[in-house]
Amino acid sequence: MPFDWLRIREFRQSVGMTQQQFGEILAVPQSTIARWETGRISPNAQHIGLMCDLGRVRSIEPDFFFPAYSRLNPVDKSVRKRRLDR
Repeated sequence: MPFDWLRIREFRQSVGMTQQQFGEILAVPQSTIARWETGRISPNAQHIGLMCDLGRVRSIEPDFFFPAYSRLNPVDKSVRKRRLDR
Protein backbone atom coordinates (compact mmCIF):
# COMPACT_ATOMS: atom_id res chain seq x y z
CA MET A 1 0.00 0.00 0.00
CA PRO A 2 1.97 3.04 -1.19
CA PHE A 3 1.96 6.16 0.97
CA ASP A 4 1.34 9.31 -1.08
CA TRP A 5 3.77 11.89 0.32
CA LEU A 6 2.32 14.52 -2.01
CA ARG A 7 -0.78 14.58 0.19
CA ILE A 8 1.07 15.62 3.38
CA ARG A 9 1.02 19.35 2.60
CA GLU A 10 -2.62 19.18 1.52
CA PHE A 11 -3.51 17.33 4.72
CA ARG A 12 -1.59 19.75 6.94
CA GLN A 13 -3.26 22.72 5.30
CA SER A 14 -6.71 21.12 5.53
CA VAL A 15 -6.32 20.78 9.29
CA GLY A 16 -5.17 24.41 9.42
CA MET A 17 -1.63 23.96 10.72
CA THR A 18 1.71 25.46 9.87
CA GLN A 19 4.69 23.18 9.38
CA GLN A 20 5.85 24.21 12.85
CA GLN A 21 2.53 23.31 14.52
CA PHE A 22 2.30 20.03 12.62
CA GLY A 23 5.84 19.17 13.64
CA GLU A 24 5.08 19.87 17.29
CA ILE A 25 2.13 17.45 17.24
CA LEU A 26 4.22 14.77 15.54
CA ALA A 27 7.29 15.51 17.71
CA VAL A 28 9.55 16.30 14.75
CA PRO A 29 11.26 19.54 13.70
CA GLN A 30 9.65 21.84 11.12
CA SER A 31 12.49 20.98 8.73
CA THR A 32 11.41 17.32 8.79
CA ILE A 33 7.87 18.31 7.81
CA ALA A 34 9.31 20.35 4.93
CA ARG A 35 11.37 17.36 3.74
CA TRP A 36 8.31 15.08 3.95
CA GLU A 37 6.29 17.53 1.89
CA THR A 38 8.93 17.64 -0.83
CA GLY A 39 9.48 13.88 -0.83
CA ARG A 40 13.13 14.15 0.18
CA ILE A 41 12.47 11.78 3.09
CA SER A 42 9.47 9.70 4.10
CA PRO A 43 7.69 9.59 7.44
CA ASN A 44 8.04 6.36 9.36
CA ALA A 45 5.12 4.11 10.26
CA GLN A 46 4.66 5.75 13.66
CA HIS A 47 4.33 9.21 12.10
CA ILE A 48 1.97 7.94 9.41
CA GLY A 49 -0.16 6.39 12.15
CA LEU A 50 -0.22 9.67 14.07
CA MET A 51 -1.26 11.55 10.92
CA CYS A 52 -4.05 9.03 10.32
CA ASP A 53 -5.21 9.42 13.93
CA LEU A 54 -5.22 13.19 13.60
CA GLY A 55 -7.14 12.86 10.37
CA ARG A 56 -9.79 10.68 11.98
CA VAL A 57 -10.36 13.38 14.62
CA ARG A 58 -10.95 15.80 11.73
CA SER A 59 -13.13 13.30 9.78
CA ILE A 60 -10.39 12.55 7.24
CA GLU A 61 -10.05 8.83 6.62
CA PRO A 62 -6.60 7.17 6.38
CA ASP A 63 -7.19 6.33 2.72
CA PHE A 64 -6.52 10.03 2.10
CA PHE A 65 -2.82 9.12 2.31
CA PHE A 66 -3.18 5.90 0.31
CA PRO A 67 -5.18 6.93 -2.77
CA ALA A 68 -3.87 4.23 -5.09
CA TYR A 69 -5.09 1.59 -2.65
CA SER A 70 -8.43 3.28 -2.03
CA ARG A 71 -9.13 3.53 -5.76
CA LEU A 72 -9.23 -0.24 -6.16
CA ASN A 73 -12.75 -1.41 -6.73
CA PRO A 74 -14.21 -4.93 -6.86
CA VAL A 75 -14.04 -4.98 -10.67
CA ASP A 76 -10.29 -4.36 -10.59
CA LYS A 77 -9.80 -7.13 -8.03
CA SER A 78 -11.77 -9.66 -10.07
CA VAL A 79 -9.77 -8.87 -13.19
CA ARG A 80 -6.56 -9.37 -11.26
CA LYS A 81 -7.85 -12.67 -9.81
CA ARG A 82 -8.75 -13.99 -13.27
CA ARG A 83 -5.25 -13.20 -14.51
CA LEU A 84 -3.73 -15.10 -11.59
CA ASP A 85 -5.98 -18.11 -12.24
CA ARG A 86 -4.68 -18.55 -15.80
